[in-house]
Amino acid sequence: MELKQTEILYKSHLYKIEYYIRERSSATILFLHGLGGAKENFWWASKYKALSKYNLIAFDNPGTGNSTYHNDSLLNIDDLVEITHLFINKIALNNFFLLGASMGGLTMLKYITKYGYAKLNGIINIEGNLAEEDCLFSAKVIKYHYQDFCDIGFQEIVMNMRKNISCGYQTIANNMELNTNLSSYFNYSFQTVKYSATGELLDTFLNLNIPKIFLHGDKNNQLSYIPKLKSEGITVKEIPNSDHFLFYDNPSILYKNISEFIQQNI
Repeated sequence: MELKQTEILYKSHLYKIEYYIRERSSATILFLHGLGGAKENFWWASKYKALSKYNLIAFDNPGTGNSTYHNDSLLNIDDLVEITHLFINKIALNNFFLLGASMGGLTMLKYITKYGYAKLNGIINIEGNLAEEDCLFSAKVIKYHYQDFCDIGFQEIVMNMRKNISCGYQTIANNMELNTNLSSYFNYSFQTVKYSATGELLDTFLNLNIPKIFLHGDKNNQLSYIPKLKSEGITVKEIPNSDHFLFYDNPSILYKNISEFIQQNI
């Protein structure tokens, strides 16, 4: 894996976007992380043998990991869509699989809505936002005024995450304290809730004429829309011994299912 930075000019601000890339000769997977996540969420994909022939790319959203965030230019989901688009163009990606986890799944669907899927071989949704019930953390954020969120709300979210004993929740809670610009976390949350509440995301996902898969943890097998996905013929995979952060809870089984999906669609 090679760690790199690229510069993106957006809204008169220069963003240094940090990403990793592992170059191989077969298909490419671009990972989009969720709220409070980072590119390292998908690092274990590089260790899974069945993915060893694929190009792997993941970048930090502005305000997470080591990517720039400008507090005088507040960003929302629409901005993440544009930055994702600019990043894809900057590194000249074509014919790739787009993977979105949690809020990254929302970014993925809004990107496709605006820019289409001509460049895509398929999409991979890891508990990406499809309905209001998916706003596990953002729904808590929007109840606060910004300063109250900084003083109280963020630490409450982290402490509540630590009450969940799963590996994923524990790891993300630790990473959030180290990797997260509070302004970015706060401002990404509002459109996350807004777009998730309308029902449009589920409709978009259902109607996309492109290979697609939805993966969820067995702890979340009661998501209300899973029967609808299955009845519409969408591939749905339940990952055992997993909560929301499948890539930490059970990465081996997660990446096994992803590799099988890719092999079927290249």
